[in-house]
Amino acid sequence: MSADSVVGIGWDVLKRYVIVPIERGFGYVISSKRFANRLRGEVQNLKNEVQRVEVLAEQARSNVRKFNDVFTAWEANAGKALEEARELLDEFEKATKTCCYGTLPDPRSRYQFSRKAEDKSEIINQLSQKCNRFNGLDDISFIDPAFRNVAAPNPARREGKDVVHSTTATASASFVSTSMKLRDGGVFESRALMIRNIMDALADNGNSVVGIYGMGGVGKSTLLADTEKIIREEKSFDLVAQADVSEHQDIKRIQEEIAHKLGLSDLKNEEYVSVRAELLHGKLKVEESNEKTVLIILDNLWKGLDLKSVGIPCGPDNKVMGCKLLLTSRDRDVLRRDMGCDKDFHLGGLKEEEAKTLFERMVGDKVHDDEFKPWVEVTLDKCAGVPFLIIAVAKRFKDAGLSEWKDTLKKIEKFKDNKINDLINQMLKWSYDRLEEDEKSLLQLCVVYGISTPSLENLVRYGLGMGLFKEVSSIEDARDRLSSQIRTLQASSLLLDSEDVDGFKIHDLVREFVASVASKDHPLLVLTVKDKSITELLKDKLKSCRAVCFPHIDMKEFPKELDCPELRIFLLFTNNESFEVPDSYFNSMEKLMVLTLTSTHLIRSPKPFQLLENLHTLCLEYCSLEDVAILGKLKGLQILSIVDSEIQRLPKEIGQLVELRLLDLSRCSQLEVIEPGVLGSLIKLEELYMMNSFAQWNAAELPTPPTNASLVELNNMKKLCTLYIYIPNPSVLPKDLNVEKLTKYEIRIGYACHQSDFEGSRTLELNLNRTSNILQKECIQNILGKTDNLFLDGLDGIEQSICALSEKGFPRLKHLQVEDSPSIHYINQSSHTYFKRLESLILNDLLNVEKLCHNHIYYKSFNALKVVRVKRCHKMEVLFPLSSLRELPYLEEIEVINCKSIQWIVEADDCGNVELCNLHVLSLSNLPIFKNFFNVGSTPLSSKSNDQVGTQNAFFSGQQVAFPNLETLYITNLNNIEMIWDNQVVAESFTKLKSLCVDECNKLVNIVHSFILRRLLSLERLNVKACGSLEVVFEFWPLKHLDGHPIALPLKKLTTSALSKLKRVWDKELHCQAKFQCLHSISVSKCESLTSLFPTSIAKDLMQLEELKINECGIAEIIENEEGPIPKFVFPMLTSLDLMFLRKLKCLYTGLHTSHWPALKSLNVHGCDKVEILASHLENEMPLDKQPLFLIEKITSFALMVNI
Repeated sequence: MSADSVVGIGWDVLKRYVIVPIERGFGYVISSKRFANRLRGEVQNLKNEVQRVEVLAEQARSNVRKFNDVFTAWEANAGKALEEARELLDEFEKATKTCCYGTLPDPRSRYQFSRKAEDKSEIINQLSQKCNRFNGLDDISFIDPAFRNVAAPNPARREGKDVVHSTTATASASFVSTSMKLRDGGVFESRALMIRNIMDALADNGNSVVGIYGMGGVGKSTLLADTEKIIREEKSFDLVAQADVSEHQDIKRIQEEIAHKLGLSDLKNEEYVSVRAELLHGKLKVEESNEKTVLIILDNLWKGLDLKSVGIPCGPDNKVMGCKLLLTSRDRDVLRRDMGCDKDFHLGGLKEEEAKTLFERMVGDKVHDDEFKPWVEVTLDKCAGVPFLIIAVAKRFKDAGLSEWKDTLKKIEKFKDNKINDLINQMLKWSYDRLEEDEKSLLQLCVVYGISTPSLENLVRYGLGMGLFKEVSSIEDARDRLSSQIRTLQASSLLLDSEDVDGFKIHDLVREFVASVASKDHPLLVLTVKDKSITELLKDKLKSCRAVCFPHIDMKEFPKELDCPELRIFLLFTNNESFEVPDSYFNSMEKLMVLTLTSTHLIRSPKPFQLLENLHTLCLEYCSLEDVAILGKLKGLQILSIVDSEIQRLPKEIGQLVELRLLDLSRCSQLEVIEPGVLGSLIKLEELYMMNSFAQWNAAELPTPPTNASLVELNNMKKLCTLYIYIPNPSVLPKDLNVEKLTKYEIRIGYACHQSDFEGSRTLELNLNRTSNILQKECIQNILGKTDNLFLDGLDGIEQSICALSEKGFPRLKHLQVEDSPSIHYINQSSHTYFKRLESLILNDLLNVEKLCHNHIYYKSFNALKVVRVKRCHKMEVLFPLSSLRELPYLEEIEVINCKSIQWIVEADDCGNVELCNLHVLSLSNLPIFKNFFNVGSTPLSSKSNDQVGTQNAFFSGQQVAFPNLETLYITNLNNIEMIWDNQVVAESFTKLKSLCVDECNKLVNIVHSFILRRLLSLERLNVKACGSLEVVFEFWPLKHLDGHPIALPLKKLTTSALSKLKRVWDKELHCQAKFQCLHSISVSKCESLTSLFPTSIAKDLMQLEELKINECGIAEIIENEEGPIPKFVFPMLTSLDLMFLRKLKCLYTGLHTSHWPALKSLNVHGCDKVEILASHLENEMPLDKQPLFLIEKITSFALMVNI
């Protein structure tokens, strides 16, 4: 070996084992700040990921899912890593102050810190990378297999358990405030009193079921809706769910309505009632174990509801357990006997003055004319206080002349024995007789449907099958016609409005009346719960019936054959999952035009189907159908709907249905084969629905014969105007797919599907990859220009802006969402492309987007914009130039999250002042270098001393931008702002602000200065969390211009938590400027520097406080001791008081005082080690070192206490 080789080897060894370690060691000492900054960055990234997956975790918990072990381990490791990193950074901060008077950190500490920080940064980085796999519910959790294997909820599990009546910390609202609120909201005094009584009954721990009963039309459902609204506003329960039961109990629908309100989204994916029931049961049990109070509202019970079959926990006697029920029924016996009602209320008609007010409100000023006045009294006398009647008559009389009033009133006779139902029937007959024949037919179809909330889409399909829409050329025209007819029927009060946009209801009274009238000419049968013997009933009535509906009744005794030769429409809805349709059902139904079957098994080939030559509409839902080919015999079929059903193949025989106009195969998840040519044969098809269903499309050109349907077959459908379809493989999309005639569509292309927050009638979703040329295809260009809801993911071509994607522009686009598209730098960089209808703009993970528009003038193209949401767009520094805000007059919501370079929302230019008159929601989160909303620099602010001026960075500064209608402000992790408002805010700003949430803003030392209090005239909710420097929430500042009267803030709920340096919630002097007498709920937790909660002046204002929670704070006394006369503290509305882990707490108030708690029901004192005596009379002699927690005058100070 040569000398050079030896030297080289020696040098390598020396370098590897001596020089490099020394360099690394010096690097640890010299660059410890760099290691600290990297660690902080990795910590923030992991925090962002934790926050993101926590949303998924909360959804999983809501759906009673079990977490995967991988996710559970990751979550635990992430929490541990973040805590260790926080401790490490805290140690570093301390170490930097130990050498040279704090200017030079101790080298040894730097070295040790840097090594630990490097290791910890790598661990946290790996945790962040692992989190990328957690993108959906199924990635972090799974449904307990026990739910899927259970036949039905097991009542034996509940035997032996006591009925749970307790709803700790639940209380009714203030009697006075509730009554006033109801009257202000247009609720009559008698109804307000009833609501107050209902809420008191629900607040009583001895009641688990509360009911309302009364005749039809008296307003039970309306009263229930008003009660629910107040309960939600007052937060009397943690969770409130509501369902309409109706005469025909559709268990699946009831389950879905309850689950939707409880956040149990998994339930809709389950087919079987028993599995759904177990999911819902599990959800309610979880909420009970978490001590959440739950109210379930069940409206319109005609008979007892089997709670076990729905999934509501109950005992063997059908008595609810673990939650509370609020029910309505016409029959008091149903409430008491079948549902175990503990307290019920009878609802009668309106008082005379209330009825008059309702009538006058609807008819208008006409009632005050001398010629009409006498007839108002006559009308009200005939309506007998029934709201349904009053409204129906008022709608007719509003635009009628005096002669029509007189003629109508003569026709309506009031019975001496006050038979209100007969009177209602007369009123309904009068309205019914004025309808056109097609409107009567629609109303009869609503009755045949059998439930109070018919589906508009199903009515269209049934109506087409029955031939109800004359002179209508397309299905879409029929849909428009039906919507118009519904509006006419709503105007006449024969149909009622619904909360849904296109929804409506039919009142039980109307359904009964129409059924009786229609049966005289065209007999129809809707089976009711009162029909005891189905078999005997059918023998008597079926033969002459033209319409039959069996809506969710017990089908165990259903006959094996139906003799109904005149039948035109047959609707069979069943809750019996094992129900099978015999071959003989349809032997005598030659005239049948519409057939609907749900939750049935068509196992054997239903041969009689081929006899149904007049069948136009066939709807199968939640069915299993082995022999789909038999449907090819139905040559006259126009509407075929097979949804949520178990079919694997659509055979060639379906191609024989050449008259078919609508084909719906939605949510048939097992459908994998559509034989080639089937779709191409349906040349008259107008609407095709295949979402969440078939996706195995063949390419148009294959070297071998195709085995499945191809998209090119759609070109044969010359009338196709509605298309809902999923194409996971973009390569199968043909070049010449004809989509120009489409007027409604939902087309999703690519392997990832997303859930949009917005809906449109023309939705296009493109999930692209780098090799995709799909945007150049003519069919995509044809629909881009008329799409109103567009989702784009994976753009990485030559286009730098969205406007460059469409040759025809985006004249109809309302909602745009763009994700993970590196090529995009701007949304618009052309003066020729306009987004004049764009209402929502959502941008996520666009790494190269710098601005929304390349030039200020291009913002004019967004003048309809309402919502802007931006996430993880790290090159964007500012959202809008100030001048552009003038072009956005309808802007309602701004949300910016996790953008590393954002410094301002608005950039200054020469525009002057701008008013964001429609902005309601502003949410900013995790913006590391954010400075303030508007870049005017730091703000000089007069300090408390007249000779000192401070400069602080305010979130809202200057007067260039006004916020007259902002309602919600959410700011989190903005660590550069030192105050929220400066003293230069525009006078009209923030007067509508209702909710303020501040989280992890670590330079804030206060939240609300007293100079801004007079602007916050609507603030109801304030939540402050984890602000490391915060010392006071409401800070007093001397003001020069005061009118001598403190303002009354409307604040109802105050929550503070994890504020380690908080010394005061309120400054003592604040009482001269503001009062807080509207507070209903206060929660303070983990504020270790807080020694007392209330100044005496604030405590005396809390006349409406209902709930007070204090947890893990340094509080020694709840109310701060002040000099003056002996105070008396009265909390007249406080029902719940929780004092948890207050290790220093000794008493309510250290000096002499008295306290009175007349409404207190629940007192929870735990972990308060220095509290030795709970309560004592004032006159009792007590050692100075043993003051009780409460000093009271009388034992009646706790008269209502039920839970200690």
